[in-house]
Amino acid sequence: MNEYFIVSSFIIFIFSILIMRYFSKRYNIFVNSFLDSMDNISIITNSKKVVNINKKGLSFFGSSNISDFNTSYFSVASLFIEEEGCLGKHSLGKNWLQKIANNKDDSIRVKLLNQEDKEFYYFHIKVSKIASSAEYLLLFHNITKIVGETKKVIQLAEHDALTGIYNRVKLNMLFPDFIYNANRYDKDFAIILFDIDHFKNINDTYGHNIGDSVLVELTHMIKNLLRDDDIFVRWGGEEFIIVLQVASLLDASQLASRLRRNIEEHPFVHVKKVTCSFGVTEFRDGDTHMILLERADEALYEAKGNGRNQVVSK
Repeated sequence: MNEYFIVSSFIIFIFSILIMRYFSKRYNIFVNSFLDSMDNISIITNSKKVVNINKKGLSFFGSSNISDFNTSYFSVASLFIEEEGCLGKHSLGKNWLQKIANNKDDSIRVKLLNQEDKEFYYFHIKVSKIASSAEYLLLFHNITKIVGETKKVIQLAEHDALTGIYNRVKLNMLFPDFIYNANRYDKDFAIILFDIDHFKNINDTYGHNIGDSVLVELTHMIKNLLRDDDIFVRWGGEEFIIVLQVASLLDASQLASRLRRNIEEHPFVHVKKVTCSFGVTEFRDGDTHMILLERADEALYEAKGNGRNQVVSK
């Protein structure tokens, strides 16, 4: 009797395993079909590794199958490219899946590298907890086109259409940060305000197209003489501003003098000679951006009154 019971139990055990394998296989086929039917990259993952990924995702990340994917990538989070406004690899810590799943915000953005065309793409990521499971379903909605159009709008809004450098709107947005950092962290800054001497004569003599070419050529030349963190702005017309971060009045004055000499010696393509006048000042306690600009403007006005093609610091 005991032997019969043991044999029967063993047969039932084996049969149960076969049934589980059968339904497990059928379940995997169903999941694969479900994921592959989606237009977007779709991933099922737990906190340790990716369990399933659709064909679109495998193709995007340059993997032939799930094993190949898990060999190439440590986790889903390791795919995220760091960029301001995008979810980074370590932005939300170890429990990032649960945090996003609990977050009702559908606008969480990630940046990914397409291994097929080596281009960056942007996605909104949606995370849903799978019931009675430790796994999560991740859906990636491609918003690259929208992000690109948004960036173009921002580019047009914040940059000068002719020269490509920042415009007045952008500088007015940046000034509060400069002043805050100066007051809070003693990160003083200085500004150089300058314009082209007798620019109206250039337009009247050669025409506005030549005048525009002078502005572009001047901008290109000056950009090559500035540091990466210097802010270069077309303030309006033939007037420009340079903001030097973490710089003194002496630093700015020396740079302005070097720029003045380079401009005077530069062989412009369409006109014989171009000179500029410079007004220089630095941030002082209690300054607003308007006070700072007025002081720079006074220095520029003095430079022009003294005969132009010179630097005045205040």
